[in-house]
Amino acid sequence: MNSTSTIEYIPEDNLVVLFLLVLITGGLYLFWWLARVSRIFDDNPVTNVLLVVFTGGLWFLYLSMKYMQRAEELNDRELKWFMILFLPLAFLIIQHDINEKYFPGR
Repeated sequence: MNSTSTIEYIPEDNLVVLFLLVLITGGLYLFWWLARVSRIFDDNPVTNVLLVVFTGGLWFLYLSMKYMQRAEELNDRELKWFMILFLPLAFLIIQHDINEKYFPGR
């Protein structure tokens, strides 16, 4: 991860607000969130959003697992096997790990 160019793109989101935005917009906010988070993990946000649309959401399931693993590694932790059960809430887990890494103590 490139620290100088990536630092400016790191979103700090309140998890409750993030959950409510996803709920109120019917999931459309996830596209915006995915584009922002893709930059942190050095992925192309446009490609990710287009693949999610064209695969009917299957790409989002793959990205959720991939980003959950990377987010846990950011905080020097290992992804546990049972985290697959929390896949519907993966965006909250990923955002929590990002907040924990880049905004400690908040």
